[in-house]
Amino acid sequence: MDFAFHGTAWDLCMVRFDDALAAALEAAGHRRVLLSSHGARLVLAHVNPVDPRPYHRPDGSVVVVALLREPRVPQDPDAFARGWLMRSLANLAMVVSGPEEAPEICLRSPDRPVEHLSAPAWSPRLFAQIVDRLRLLDVHLVLDNIFDRDLEPELLQGGEALPAMRRVARALAASGALSLGPPAGEFLSHQDRRHVERLYQGSRMSFGNLSLRHDVHRFWMSTSGVDWEHMEVVGRDVQLVKGYDAPSRALLVSVPPGVRPHRVSADALTHHLVYRAHPGIGAVVHLHAWLEGVQALVPDYARGSLERAQAVAQFVAASEDPVHAVVGIDRHGLIATGEDLDEIVERLSAAGIMPVPSIGAC
Repeated sequence: MDFAFHGTAWDLCMVRFDDALAAALEAAGHRRVLLSSHGARLVLAHVNPVDPRPYHRPDGSVVVVALLREPRVPQDPDAFARGWLMRSLANLAMVVSGPEEAPEICLRSPDRPVEHLSAPAWSPRLFAQIVDRLRLLDVHLVLDNIFDRDLEPELLQGGEALPAMRRVARALAASGALSLGPPAGEFLSHQDRRHVERLYQGSRMSFGNLSLRHDVHRFWMSTSGVDWEHMEVVGRDVQLVKGYDAPSRALLVSVPPGVRPHRVSADALTHHLVYRAHPGIGAVVHLHAWLEGVQALVPDYARGSLERAQAVAQFVAASEDPVHAVVGIDRHGLIATGEDLDEIVERLSAAGIMPVPSIGAC
């Protein structure tokens, strides 16, 4: 993986840190390049705490790690790292705090709480741990859709699927048990929010997503960032997903003529893998909600990646009853499978769904 640094190290500690990290990355087979060459897959971006300006990556395949120097160890490292993670539009925040002689290193991703590295300061083992954690960011992102205007005439209005999805979506949105997660406006400027939306072809703010099997190979699914109170138009609010094209890393979607299509949810590949593995599953619901005592997966990989989709699908498959499963993704929400949407929602409602614990930390 080619890597580059962005911004300026703020003190001698960070100069030393950059040199040691670069050496460890190169020793592991990664190559350092100039950022101006536009070849970096990993950008290690220094954050200016006085005038923080996020690095605007050219496309969604570039991974950004925010490097933060804090002379004092924060009282609440998780909240500190989370705030800078969001402000910097990064995939991972790396905080170097305390004195230069013995700094503390902690990492924070969108899905994982703060991780404190335990190896001695400046030791080869410490930087080997960092490189190993960065390795998990080198994933196969599936962000694109290939839209084919081949939707059958009888499905232009969504057939029986759209009314069912609309009914269930409105009922869940009105239940009061769901959360949209932390408002982006708490951390990001309007310009930065627009950059994220363009980069990922849609809003990241949603209640979750719904899907309903159509036939052996295809399923209906809500689009990215759709308003659950107004799920009305095929191609804009719901899509018919017909497959996954591995060489192009894209979901294949059938859309009607005359509609400007919206990107299907980033979790569509997870749903595709679950349906393919379990013919008895008729619907899948992902909610930013929780159940007391649910078995939960702590994900290693970024949302929207092939690796994340495979991990979640394998977690569902390992459950006691994959066709009627309810499993958690730590600090993110629930994945529930069932025979149809109504059956899933009935089970969730009876079990007492609630907001995700510490959703603000996601």
